[in-house]
Amino acid sequence: MMAGRYAHAQQFSRHQRQLRILRSRLGRIIRDIRRKIEGQPALEEAFALPLSRAAQIRSQQQRQRGWKLYSFHAPEVECIGKAGPPRLTSSA
Repeated sequence: MMAGRYAHAQQFSRHQRQLRILRSRLGRIIRDIRRKIEGQPALEEAFALPLSRAAQIRSQQQRQRGWKLYSFHAPEVECIGKAGPPRLTSSA
């Protein structure tokens, strides 16, 4: 929330600092979970998808090309700012 507030207020150095803090916390959580489930195949299988999504979110950059994950719980969400192909609407 604070990162979004800093970005809206155009305080970009504070915004970047908050994003760095969030990325480091996410990295700690990912490493901790991987360490605790190591050697347990059932848990490794259960956590495979969430950990891959978390790693994708942690590694993606703001202006990267290609696919980005915008929502952890709904990966089908796309960026609403990008113009897609025009849709044909029926007026009838």
